[in-house]
Amino acid sequence: MFTIIIETQFKASHSVMMHNGTSEPEHEHFWAVAVEVSAEKLNDRGMAFDFAQLKARMNDITSQLSGGLLNEVEYFKKNRATAESVAKYLYESLESNMPNDVRLEGVTVSEQVGCSAKYHK
Repeated sequence: MFTIIIETQFKASHSVMMHNGTSEPEHEHFWAVAVEVSAEKLNDRGMAFDFAQLKARMNDITSQLSGGLLNEVEYFKKNRATAESVAKYLYESLESNMPNDVRLEGVTVSEQVGCSAKYHK
């Protein structure tokens, strides 16, 4: 099994509900994103999947979030704009656009150094 990982980032704001039921103030993060995909075999170019192609696909998704308030995105109106939900949103958005011979292993999102969430199936 071969696994590749790409990393990218985007800037967006969010506000989440605190444990005491209050909402924290809206604040911005440079969200770091790591995407892992795997393949049983290498393609005719000797790759599990093209790094540039995978990064471009993820950047197409994150560009729709970049510079905005996540809480205003339809998905996050139904699912709180936590790191966990951001990871799941990115995973599900990318999953539908993957070739059959490549498996999306997971998407990890970091709000800040040392604080990350991963979504995988």
